[in-house]
Amino acid sequence: MADNEWLDFPGFDAVRWEAEASNIQSADNGVWQKPLWTRSTNSIELPAKAVAAKEEGNAWSLTQSIARAEDVMPALLGGAEGIRFQHELCTWEWMSGVHLEMIHLHLDADGVRLACFPIERMLDNGWKGSCTLSVRNVTAEEVRTHANDLSAAPDIRKWAINTCDKAEPVEALCSGLAQAQLALETFKAVGLDAAEEFQAFTWLHKIGPHVLEGIAMTRAMRILWQRWLTSCGLERGSIWLDARTYLPKADEGIPTDRLIGMTSAAYASAIGGTDSLEIVPHDANDLQASADGKRWARNIQHLMREEAGLNRVFDPMGGSHVVEFWTSSLIEAVWNTFNNQAQQ
Repeated sequence: MADNEWLDFPGFDAVRWEAEASNIQSADNGVWQKPLWTRSTNSIELPAKAVAAKEEGNAWSLTQSIARAEDVMPALLGGAEGIRFQHELCTWEWMSGVHLEMIHLHLDADGVRLACFPIERMLDNGWKGSCTLSVRNVTAEEVRTHANDLSAAPDIRKWAINTCDKAEPVEALCSGLAQAQLALETFKAVGLDAAEEFQAFTWLHKIGPHVLEGIAMTRAMRILWQRWLTSCGLERGSIWLDARTYLPKADEGIPTDRLIGMTSAAYASAIGGTDSLEIVPHDANDLQASADGKRWARNIQHLMREEAGLNRVFDPMGGSHVVEFWTSSLIEAVWNTFNNQAQQ
């Protein structure tokens, strides 16, 4: 009988690892510390996600943007659980034949024409998801109008923080908190119940290919949101983290070369604990992409679930010394930077 030599690896030598790894130094001298090795750190208990309870593991909604009516059914048949409408050509008729209660429908109120969507009928059909207005540069009148338009939909998320234009984590997270602060002031100015409105927020962001950085940023977003609510005397609530992968440049090589970086970004977002994840197809051009590109983008997420099982355990990287240290370091850097900016 042949020996199974692959079963005969020596046991892990923790003492040797610590001796050798302790010499590893981070080359980064940024605002927050990112050591490549650390002896120990305190674990952070992440708040529950918005999409599902902790007991359901690391669930997330596989989401895809829709540019044409004929793209809806292929996306759903291909396993998409979230459909995003974000431009003025989208109408309610595109959802013909779709069981609304079985998916998340996300409307970008900055882009779609809400008059094309029968809100009350949609609610009667079990609509869940969002109809978000960006609070970034919103006026008091726009806030008042949007709140009135969705007054009959208390369970629909209707406000969005958008940091898709910020690539650096500290900058992105500070921008998100600053947008929340402005929204709080606007809600008070128009007489809305801020405590209630801040239970209906989505944080739209882009995720890059640096895995540990992406995991730390996603974990930090959820914790910073809770800390900010507490600092404002508001009731804690789960924010919906809505992630999109970046689209790397393909100046050299072929478009499919982008798939590696996009997969790394998706992995970081899923492990970090996003609520919905959209992988931008590798051959996307504005809102257009090939059928293969859309299918491959969905299948990356299917593989992460069905083959890798990334959806089975809540906060799968919790307890990792490096990830916990990066998360804590990022949280403190963002909180201090945000407060310093607020005082200027």
